[in-house]
Amino acid sequence: MFDTSQRFLVECRIMDLSPSGARLKPESDRPLPLELFYHDDDKVFAPAALIWIKKREIGIRFLDETAAEGDAAAPEPLDAELRNGSP
Repeated sequence: MFDTSQRFLVECRIMDLSPSGARLKPESDRPLPLELFYHDDDKVFAPAALIWIKKREIGIRFLDETAAEGDAAAPEPLDAELRNGSP
């Protein structure tokens, strides 16, 4: 995972992957921003939104380029308790 400035945040294990998003297990408890970039070994570098945090796993939704630029609907907000709590 990378932040919007494309700086590395955390390594994640892919638990489930689909065209619309992924369930990941971060290698650390480091807080993550709501907007980030997903990068995998296949050289995919995709804008994404953090959707949920549960039991040390996270869910992300991939955004198309227009959503990343703010032209499309924003992703659903996380509950503040989940966003600020530990996974």
